[in-house]
Amino acid sequence: MAVYELNGGQLLRVARSIDGKLEQQYFSLIGLNKTKQKEVRKDAKALDQKWADKQGNAKAKRVRDASTDKKHSTGVRGINLVFRPSPAFRVQVQTSGKSHVREFSVKRLTADKAWAEACKFLAACRGYKSAPKAWRDRMPKVPKKAPQSAAPAKKKAAKKVATKKVAKKKAARKKAARKKTTKKR
Repeated sequence: MAVYELNGGQLLRVARSIDGKLEQQYFSLIGLNKTKQKEVRKDAKALDQKWADKQGNAKAKRVRDASTDKKHSTGVRGINLVFRPSPAFRVQVQTSGKSHVREFSVKRLTADKAWAEACKFLAACRGYKSAPKAWRDRMPKVPKKAPQSAAPAKKKAAKKVATKKVAKKKAARKKAARKKTTKKR
């Protein structure tokens, strides 16, 4: 509850932050009898409840429209593109302390159907009536195979360099051994 008493209970302040903007209103209890004070308190609580609902709706909209960077591959928070070995959309979300995880296979359902089902499941987990249009329109391109990351290429290059170094050292040792044997003769 965001109803605060000020000046020893003579003033009431209702304050909420909605979409990053502070909403506040003051109510005076000075010179009012007990019944009027109760009425003013009731009005303050009603305003607080109204603003709390607005705050909740704004938060839900922010979460619903939030996008993610390409590390998560789909652009929708909670849906990832995974390869097991064929591509699938993995929905992973926590609501009220419970984790919900489910995968929708592109091979089994086709890409469009798998995306629609993943969006529908995520919306149901978050308590929405239906999947937002913004999610449905963000369907990513689904490659047939998993993209090759840069890490294996770097490992191969590093291995190649290491092999060359070892070969150079062996050649240097052989050369040194030949020189020693030729000097002894």
